[in-house]
Amino acid sequence: MGRFTAEGAFGAALVIAMVSGPVLAAEAGQVEELVVTAFKREETVLKAPAAISALSGAALQARGLDGLDDIQFAVPSLQSGKMLGTTAVVIRGVGLLNQGSPGVAIHTDGVYQPRPTMGDLVQADLERVEVLRGPQGTLYGRNANGGAINFITRAPSDQVEGYVQGSVASYAEYRLQSVVNVPLGDRVRTRTVVNLQDRNKGFVENVASGPDMDEGKSLSARIRTAIDITERLTADISLAALHDDGPTSYFVLNAPPTAASVARYPFLGGIVLPAGKRQTTANGRSEFKRSYSSAAATLSWNLDDVEVRSISSYARLSDDFRTDSDASNVDAFAQHNVNMSRVFTQELNVSGTWGPLDMVVGAYFMNDRAPAYLNIDFPLGLTPLTPGSALTFGAHRAQTKAYAIFADGSVRASERLRLLGGVRYSVDEQEVALRHTLTIAAGPTRIVSVTCPLQDFDKQFESFTPRAGVQYDLDGQRNVYATVSRGFKAGGFNLASCGQSYRPEKVTAYETGFKGRLLDGALTLGSAAFYYDYTDLQLQQIVGLTAAVTNAGKAKVRGVEFDAVWTPDDHWTLNASGALLKATYSDFVNVDGLAPTLGVQDVAGNYLNNAPKRSLNVGAAYRIEAIAGGTLTARVDASYRSRIYFREFNTRLDSQGSYTLVNANLVWDSADGDYRVRLFGTNLFDKAYVNRMGSADTLGARYVAFGAPRQVGVELRRNF
Repeated sequence: MGRFTAEGAFGAALVIAMVSGPVLAAEAGQVEELVVTAFKREETVLKAPAAISALSGAALQARGLDGLDDIQFAVPSLQSGKMLGTTAVVIRGVGLLNQGSPGVAIHTDGVYQPRPTMGDLVQADLERVEVLRGPQGTLYGRNANGGAINFITRAPSDQVEGYVQGSVASYAEYRLQSVVNVPLGDRVRTRTVVNLQDRNKGFVENVASGPDMDEGKSLSARIRTAIDITERLTADISLAALHDDGPTSYFVLNAPPTAASVARYPFLGGIVLPAGKRQTTANGRSEFKRSYSSAAATLSWNLDDVEVRSISSYARLSDDFRTDSDASNVDAFAQHNVNMSRVFTQELNVSGTWGPLDMVVGAYFMNDRAPAYLNIDFPLGLTPLTPGSALTFGAHRAQTKAYAIFADGSVRASERLRLLGGVRYSVDEQEVALRHTLTIAAGPTRIVSVTCPLQDFDKQFESFTPRAGVQYDLDGQRNVYATVSRGFKAGGFNLASCGQSYRPEKVTAYETGFKGRLLDGALTLGSAAFYYDYTDLQLQQIVGLTAAVTNAGKAKVRGVEFDAVWTPDDHWTLNASGALLKATYSDFVNVDGLAPTLGVQDVAGNYLNNAPKRSLNVGAAYRIEAIAGGTLTARVDASYRSRIYFREFNTRLDSQGSYTLVNANLVWDSADGDYRVRLFGTNLFDKAYVNRMGSADTLGARYVAFGAPRQVGVELRRNF
């Protein structure tokens, strides 16, 4: 799909949706309108004065969307990629660029997950997913300068119900999920979810003697209990656990699919890797293990026009992975990482309506303890090491305490006009105990020597993130809004360079949007235009011989986007979303570690990482009644992305070229609702595409992670 096609489709969809409403569809269907809690109070998506995409649990299941790597192809301006057990999430070009703190805040049932990976775990049996685009610093605080993503799990009901669901797909992938909902008397209800996934054949072919990569299995469970303590006081308690044995951690030292490999090892005279698309030549041990457990409790006290809510949580995460980091059939370089996190959070908020004022105020606290260890092994005995020696590159113990107070709300100035406003004051206190015992000296390897004794560091960061705006109701079905908001990404320490600190990253956003129902209610449309002033970017910068995260850059982000659903009749449902984005550095200089002879480069004008200029998602579903005693629904979805850059130097080898993915689902539901059969195919044209990239400057190579290849399968479900 070329430039004209993508931009033309975007413009046509937006113009038709905006101007044709009064003219068409006397027999149109009705689009279901989701209620969201994005602003910590219930309101419909169309009434919320922000760019929000919401996907119901039924929509997620019908489209086979499982996790952020899939959801990104159903939401405008969202990018997600996984590598070595970590997840990088970017919205409108803002998020995790190359290093630093995450920039999109992820929550599960109102609980903040300080690491994006934690937010993408144990997410089966969802009620809905909310994606808020644009800075959400007022209500969501730290690390929400790109936006926020809320996973809301299905609450226990007062009926005995549930389902068992199993599937089999390509690459010997098997999944089994069960849900049981049981009321325990009049005041207690429980809902238990168990989810098993096992992929026995990896997506990445290992052309050396080792096994294929990216295979693995996981087992997760969640039990959620709702208790009516009194008529006004309720408790919602959730316990969750997960164990991952894989997917195998791996490096693919190739550029995005091109005719030539760029991987090389200068200190070994150069090793040429195959130019295959999903291939590695790793011969060393690679494995990944993760365990996660959490407990959360929400107490809600309803006092007529006021609701008091307490949200408490505790979570433990442990990652242990070993990687053949040279990805070659030579035992040159391997690493062993152990990362842990112990997180306690507490939020107390009060919301209510007093005449024309609708408001929420609250306070927040987080305590995150995160020890980590990295061991590097050089079996070849690269100077100055002896053969078979290992070195401790880094070990640290970090603790972050975050405090915040906030208020947000609206005042109805007239029957149609609402004034919007909010403010949040945040304080982060960080402490780090850091140790480096030995690193490799500079020389042919280009690995820098940094020797740090045991050191303690502490730092306090403060942030002020207001929001202001107006919303005008045009006719009860359509409204427009304009807002100014600020967000911040927490500061921190460089653990690989003796504790050098970096400041919080800040973004100020200006946004105007339209939301409404058109075509006699058959079409819902949300559209927005935005401009960001992005400062103190947390970027990895090479200064002298050392690479460290610094507040090195500034950027500008401009764009327009839309999200629409049209149900012209009882059979058809059509959806489309897309964005035109220009996210560029306005002030940043750096040295490319893969081409150091070029010296300092000015990359002003280059595109931000993970920010495609054009993206478009379209889908169509057709529903037929009375087929084999049930209902048959056929659905096709296509997603297009223009070229995406993963490094600030914007070379072709730093990018993934434009691509289109096509998925299809064929679903049969029995008339009594007891049975469901789903045939599915994802990435039907087997497009090999990179969804995350990094650079190993010391090895003179890029490493990439690919999206999933084509998979076809069948899923069976029994409801009770």
